Amino acid sequence: MASYDGERQNLPVGRERRGGPGRTTSLTGHIAATRIRSVTGPHFSGAAPQTGMHTDGALAGFDCSSCGTTVAPDDIETTCPECGDPVTPAFDPDALEAVFEGKTDHATGLERFAPVLGFDSGSVVSLGAGGNTVIDAPSLAHGIGVDDFQIADEGRNPTGSAVDRELAVAVSVAVERDADQVVLPSTGNAARSAAAYAGRADLESLAYVPSRTPFVEKAMTNVHGGDLSVVEGRYADAVAAYDAEGTDGFPIGPDSPFRQLGAATLAWDLFGRSADSPDAVVLPVGHGTRLAGFFAGLTALDAAGRLDSVPRLYAAQPAGCAPIVTAHENDGGIEAWETPDSVIGPLEIPDPAVGSLALDALDVSDGGTVVVGDDDALAAAVDANASTGVEVSATGGVALAGAQKLAERDALESVTSVLVVDPLAAAAESDLLRSQLMSRGI
Repeated sequence: MASYDGERQNLPVGRERRGGPGRTTSLTGHIAATRIRSVTGPHFSGAAPQTGMHTDGALAGFDCSSCGTTVAPDDIETTCPECGDPVTPAFDPDALEAVFEGKTDHATGLERFAPVLGFDSGSVVSLGAGGNTVIDAPSLAHGIGVDDFQIADEGRNPTGSAVDRELAVAVSVAVERDADQVVLPSTGNAARSAAAYAGRADLESLAYVPSRTPFVEKAMTNVHGGDLSVVEGRYADAVAAYDAEGTDGFPIGPDSPFRQLGAATLAWDLFGRSADSPDAVVLPVGHGTRLAGFFAGLTALDAAGRLDSVPRLYAAQPAGCAPIVTAHENDGGIEAWETPDSVIGPLEIPDPAVGSLALDALDVSDGGTVVVGDDDALAAAVDANASTGVEVSATGGVALAGAQKLAERDALESVTSVLVVDPLAAAAESDLLRSQLMSRGI
C-alpha cells in the first residue's frame, strides 16, 4: 500500500505522461459512422456563468501534470486549454474536513459535498445520488484468500449507475453556465443519467449511442425526456459521429473534468468516516474517468488526514478490449484498441478518454491491472448473485473475476481486505447474466 505525506499528489512537471505525445483523443477519421436519426435542439450560448463555481477554500481548480497548468473551474470544459491533455481536480483538504466535522448543512448523499466540489449548498442538481453503498461479502473472502471482502453496490443510485454521481455534477455546471443543452457520447448508462439530470434542471440532452446499446437504456433515456442519436455499430462509431457533428451543447462526455468531481465522492462516501480503508480496491474500467476521480478523492482524504494509507488500485478490463491494461503492462502510452470485442458494452471502450490519468492513479497507488474473459466475468457475477444476495452486474463481474485472478497470481499476497466496485445495477445486464445460466443448462 502507498502512503502519502498529505501534499497534493500530482505528477512532477516535466515527466512524460503515460499517455505519451500524440495520444489519440478522437476517433474522427478512424471509423466511419452512420447517424440514424438527426436531433436538433437549443444550443449552449457560450455565455459566462451566472454564478460560477468558486475556489474560495473549496475546489482549487484542475491540474494538468503534462504542462504544469492549474486551470480555474470557469476556464475549462474538457481537456487542458494549454496542451489538450486530461486534467484532474485539486481539492482543498480543509474544506473536505469541514464536511466530515459537520461544519456544513445537513445535506445528504452527494449534495453534502457541494462546498468541496465548488458549489454553494443547494445548487447541485439532485436526485439523491451518493451515500455509502458498501456491502460485506464474507462468502467471497475465502476464495480470494483475504479476511474481508466488500462490494460497493453503486447500482443503488437513482438511474442504476455510479455515473449518476458524475452527471449530477456535470449537469450542475451546465446550469451555472447558462447552457440550454448537454451533449455526450455514451454506451448507454450515461445517456440515461444525463437525460434524468438534464430533465430535472430543465435542460435538453442529446446522447450519441451505438445501436447495440441495451434497449432499457435507450428507452429510459427517452422516458426521461432525452434525445438520442443512435449510430449503427459500436461505441467507437458513436464517438466518431459525436465528433463529426460538432454539436454546440455543453459537453459532459467522459473527458469532462467535472465528472471526475462526482467520481471523487465515491471515495469520500466509502472511506471518509473511517481511516481504516481496504488494502486494495478493484474497479472495472472503461474510459478511466471513475478511476481517476476516485483516486483524486482518495488523495484529498489522505491530505485531510482521513486515511491511514491509500489503498492499492487495480483496473480490470475485458480481454476483448483492454487498452489500459496493455499500456500498463508495456509501461507505455495508451493506444486505441483496433478490434474491440466484448459482450460487456460499458467496458468496450477502445480509446479511453482519460486513460493517461488512470495509468497515473495505478502507478502512484502502487496498484496494477488485470484482464479477464467475458465468460469468467459473467460466471463471477452469477455466482456472486447466488452466494451473496447482492445483485452484481456483468460489468461488476469483470472486477470480481479480476480480484480472483489477482489472487491466483499472488498479486494480493500481502492484502487482507479487498473492495470491489460494481458501478451498475444488475437489471441493466440481466440478459447477459441469464445467458450465463443458460450455458450451464439452467
